[in-house]
Amino acid sequence: MSEEMVLSAGVARVDITPPLGFRMQGIVRRTEGATGVESPLSATVLVLADTATKVVIFDCDLLGFDLPLAAEIRATVAERLGTESHCIVLGCTHTHNGPCTIRHVLGGPHDIGCPVEQREAQEAYIAQLIGQLSDAAALADDRRQPVRCAAGRGEAQAAVNREEKNEDGKILVGRNPEGTVDHSVDVLRVDDLQGQPIAVLVGYAAHPVVMGMNTYLFSPDYPGTVRRIVEDVTGATCLFLTGAAGNQATWSFLQGDWGEKERMGGLVGCEAARVFFAIETRPHEVVREVEASLSGLALYHKEFVDGPSHRRLQAVTATVTVPLQPLPSLIVAKNILQEASALVQALQSAAAPMTKVYPAQLVERWAKGVLEKVASGIERESLSFDIVGFRLDDFALMGMPGEPFVEIGLAVKAHSKALHTMFAGYCNGSLAYWPTAETVAQGGMAVSSSLQTYNIAAPPVAETADIIVGAFDGVLRQLDF
Repeated sequence: MSEEMVLSAGVARVDITPPLGFRMQGIVRRTEGATGVESPLSATVLVLADTATKVVIFDCDLLGFDLPLAAEIRATVAERLGTESHCIVLGCTHTHNGPCTIRHVLGGPHDIGCPVEQREAQEAYIAQLIGQLSDAAALADDRRQPVRCAAGRGEAQAAVNREEKNEDGKILVGRNPEGTVDHSVDVLRVDDLQGQPIAVLVGYAAHPVVMGMNTYLFSPDYPGTVRRIVEDVTGATCLFLTGAAGNQATWSFLQGDWGEKERMGGLVGCEAARVFFAIETRPHEVVREVEASLSGLALYHKEFVDGPSHRRLQAVTATVTVPLQPLPSLIVAKNILQEASALVQALQSAAAPMTKVYPAQLVERWAKGVLEKVASGIERESLSFDIVGFRLDDFALMGMPGEPFVEIGLAVKAHSKALHTMFAGYCNGSLAYWPTAETVAQGGMAVSSSLQTYNIAAPPVAETADIIVGAFDGVLRQLDF
């Protein structure tokens, strides 16, 4: 095997659990800080490289990063490892039981209601985190050794569509068993040249919010269970990427019983381990021989052959722009702010708890921003972000920021000509939900309350999913998929 044809890989992990007392991000009404640790939070990084390309994949037990912070981390890691920013997937599991790392929204640093001392502590944690992620990537890079990879797919019945229609027609975050779902458990196995496991990448599309509103313990949620099971069974270091889960929950959702996290993670983790053992990374032929004992025997065995570790490793990026719907008129914007401010004043006058005041303050903050934009003459806005695509032989990994609906991930997989395609949301930043036209029309959290939590002036347009899928089609074409 010539040296220039060798694929190499290394993996590393670092504990990123913050101090107790830190506010957790992802559930607006939960304003108190964490009181304990159910399981440590970690960041795991896999580096895949040949002489032409170096790809870096992160799995972080965090809700996400704001786009500028994600860009800073990717640039820092790229410079240190001698690669390009578009070759880095900064994946976050999107656990709602981790610290605030999305600034300006959802209780993060600089958001409303964040005390100065808490803001300073969170900023210090983020500064430390940048160094930890960079160090972990460098360690994984140093540990690289020759490898081969192969992929497989299974199914786990853990996910359910969470857009439930109430009796009055209102869309709730709940269970919709008739809704679109992706039960795929996508697995990439990474072995040394002798077939001994080094790492495994697992993807599944369901919100890591098994544990919820009344839990105050840091936890990776069900992805932590997936990793633990896979690692215990296979001996490989496991990374988890959350798929297109914008409208996907697990059947156990916002629970108080930690056993539910184990059940949901167990469904996915056990299936991932099964798929892992069905994958053979070494090139081989199956040889049949006929022998005789008291009975005739047809014996089959693998005969391993020499061959290149891989044929192609490539990374591609593209910029996507999603238009938002038109902003309201000046009169409507003023009325929205007046109503929001009146509610805040009423709650404060009644000495309501922060669990009620803070959500109302978020709406007021959002309404002020909308009014300012309308008053300045802005009629509509758009959101722009980068998507990435990796090709490793007949395996493709597609990643994007934000919270894509499952229909986006399914469409990208269906359009891909790769033998195995893994889709990951919550990568390289967090800025919005990306809904389908149906949700834009019927309403629901993804196009209503999420505007306030993400501080977006207006919902995305009905064509959002088509725009994003079309951009991924272009990335797939560049990868010859």
